[in-house]
Parts: sequence; C-alpha cells; structure tokens
Amino acid sequence: MTNRLAAAKMPVAERGFQLRFLLLLSCIFAFGALLLFAFMFLFFSRPLQGDYSSVFFALRHLTGFALPMVSFSALVYVLLVCGAMAVLCIYTLHKVAGPLYRMSRTIESYIAGEFLRQVAFREGDQAALLATLFNRFLERLREDRRKLEEIVERAEQAGRKDPAALQAAMETAVDELDLALSRYR
Repeated sequence: MTNRLAAAKMPVAERGFQLRFLLLLSCIFAFGALLLFAFMFLFFSRPLQGDYSSVFFALRHLTGFALPMVSFSALVYVLLVCGAMAVLCIYTLHKVAGPLYRMSRTIESYIAGEFLRQVAFREGDQAALLATLFNRFLERLREDRRKLEEIVERAEQAGRKDPAALQAAMETAVDELDLALSRYR
C-alpha cells in the first residue's frame, strides 16, 4: 500500500477516539437535559394546596414565578453544558493539535539551524499516521543530505589527488548535485 493510500484511508483521529468523543458529548447533553427535567419537575410537580380561590390565585400568578424559574433553569443548563463541552473540546484539541504543534516546532527549530529531530508523540495523541509519515520524510531528508555530502566530498578528494582533474571532478559533482536536487523542484 502506498503512503497516499494509507493517508487516504487513515483518519487523523482514531476511530475509538472519535466514538468516545461522540459518546461523551451525548452524555453531556443527556445529563444536562436530565438535570433540567429534574429541576422543572421538582418545581412544577408540587400539588396546589387550598380551596378553589387559592388554587385559582396560584395559577393566575404562576407566570410571575415560572418565568424566572424557567429562565434560571435554562441558564444553568446552558452554562453546565457549555462548560462541559468546553472542557471536552479543549481535551480533544490537546490530543489532536498538540502533535501538529510539536511538528511545527520541529520545523521551526530546523529553520533556525538546529539539528533536525524526529517527532515523538505522547501516549494517546492522535494523528499517529501523520507523525509516522513526517518522521519518514525527515529520514529521507537525512539520506538526501548524506548523498549530497558524499558527492561534494568525492569531488574534493578527486581535486586533492589530481589538481588538473579538479575542473572535471567539479563538473561531475555539479551534474550529480543537479540530479539529486531535481526532486525538490
């Protein structure tokens, strides 16, 4: 299987991670709805006490008490669900965006002139295929760099052995370098 096929079939996040995320999200909504139902049930299920006039009076003025109660309940539901979703989303982003951040830091350090190192992921990080492909890419860059250094070193050695052959050795080295660098164009 080629890398393109592997990348096309492998999602960024593992299937189990996606299912756990959806399950937790569903549980958050269900818990919030259950809490809202329980709060409303406790408020509205109380029996009305007294005679007909007191029950009529309570029902007539129920909107004055119900509107703030419903508004408060909806606010608590929204805050609870939004807070739990924010925590879940931050955790999920940490597991998905963290590896991408480490790869970008590796590239930035290479641009700054430091040694190019492989990317290591933490336990449970997602985008494992991306890390594997990135590390293969780094290995390929190292191999190409070694080849280029060997070409230059052979040209230098040929020039030291026979100064008259220096021009021919340099032309051969330039041709080999051009061929080796052609894949980067």
